[in-house]
Amino acid sequence: MTTISPGRRIIKDGFLLVLSACLYTLAYPPYEWSAAAWVALAPLLLVLRGKTWGSAFVIGFLFCLLCGNGVTYWLYPSVSAYFSFAFPINILGTSMMWAIFACPYMGLAASLSALLMRRGPSVWCWVGIPAAWVSSEFARSNLFSGFAWAELGHTHYLHLTLIQIADITGVYGLSFLMVLSSYIVAEVLVTWRRHPDRRWRLALPWPAMGLLAASITLVLLYGTLRLHQYRLPPSESSASTVTPEPLTVALATSHTPSARRWQRVHYARNLLNYMGVTRQGIAGRQPDLIVWPEFAVGFYLEQEPALRAQLGRFARRVNASLLLGAPRMATSETGSQYYNAAYLISGNGNLLDIYDKIRLIPFAEFRPFSLPALVAHRHERPSLFTPGERLTVFDSPKGDFGVMICYEATYPHLARRLVRRGAQFLVNISSDVWFEKSGATAAQQHFSMTVFRAVETKRTLARVSTSGLSGFVDPTGRVYHLSTADTGVTIGEVVPGREMTFYTRYGDWFAWTCTGFALVAMIGPVQRPVRARSRS
Repeated sequence: MTTISPGRRIIKDGFLLVLSACLYTLAYPPYEWSAAAWVALAPLLLVLRGKTWGSAFVIGFLFCLLCGNGVTYWLYPSVSAYFSFAFPINILGTSMMWAIFACPYMGLAASLSALLMRRGPSVWCWVGIPAAWVSSEFARSNLFSGFAWAELGHTHYLHLTLIQIADITGVYGLSFLMVLSSYIVAEVLVTWRRHPDRRWRLALPWPAMGLLAASITLVLLYGTLRLHQYRLPPSESSASTVTPEPLTVALATSHTPSARRWQRVHYARNLLNYMGVTRQGIAGRQPDLIVWPEFAVGFYLEQEPALRAQLGRFARRVNASLLLGAPRMATSETGSQYYNAAYLISGNGNLLDIYDKIRLIPFAEFRPFSLPALVAHRHERPSLFTPGERLTVFDSPKGDFGVMICYEATYPHLARRLVRRGAQFLVNISSDVWFEKSGATAAQQHFSMTVFRAVETKRTLARVSTSGLSGFVDPTGRVYHLSTADTGVTIGEVVPGREMTFYTRYGDWFAWTCTGFALVAMIGPVQRPVRARSRS
């Protein structure tokens, strides 16, 4: 066997690490080479072979930094534009975000993968390694503030047949299959190098290959069945025996520069712009619900009674309910608290209900660990929000609905909880104007994740953004009436859903199962060397 010098080993490992990060990055928008997701981790797994626990952790940590910065490269100009961070501090800030909220989990997954591969190909490898990576995605999506961006399964949001399995396993079922595929590719390469003659075919990981082939076959069969079920006429579909009356929903947006949105002198003008664009866009139509995006208005409705009354008159004039995003301030004996809120105003002008955003964005909407002035906004806007405490399902005559504000649409458990509480369709209001300096990539990635919320819960989702992508996603993940305009109105029909999917009922059972298997798998490799040393 040829011995590689330490220097060449470092160069080889570095090349494979960068290659793996590049493949991972290319699988996401704007590139959307989704096939790369099935082999993205193979070079990384080759690097991890033979590594110690500590070395593997560092390698996994570095891999996360590379692919994280690659996928979210759009953060650099956004951070420079909206915060007091210039180059190279903006890059360091983005790297710190990944290092805090994501890299430790990927490092642990890499450590466990290295330990399992030292035992040789077995069920512990071809189930334990995918389970470890699913566990890392699950952990970073839920622990502390949570960071659900760039999960492997999200890369296939356009492949409708494949993603229907999400209404059983969530997005993590797809991530599992992609990691398993990468493991098989790595094992095939290693086997081929070890056995240059024809015997290499006999040494292939056939059980793992059989598991992957059988799983993909079942997933495609299930997806085909679900797509057929939702395309049948209502009388022939088992998903719903009675067809609810559809709603006509109008998504309206009027681009407002951030510097002007929060200045009191522009409050009335901005509101008039939104009302004018909306009236023009719905002319000749009668929507049941009009939706304006997150922070469509930059003033506190409680402190601007004249503008609040104007909103009520507008809702009465168009004879439709109005959902809009705005900041909210609540004053108590302990002081004032600020919320990122969604207000629902009825067609007769009355305020029906309010939802306060629960999952806030670190640094942009709150300061993790009570950090002082590490972040300073360049525009006048609230930046220290309080998380909401109540998950609101808004009442509507034709169907109740739940709202996710901006980043909240990346969290599957929020959509699931809304549906369990009675939401018959979902609405995502967003303010992607934050990312206008970095092109459409951030909006594309954000939109791709909302597709899974519709599929997981089998609820139609309407999304409107201040600057980015607005449109509708049906229960199978099909996108319709998509608009990239930052000013205008998009109108679509929404059929309220009634089905309670397996995922809606039982949540992240698959991710929890993977976490349990990963913990059990970790005990074996860790304890085996300990027992061996004790015997000696």
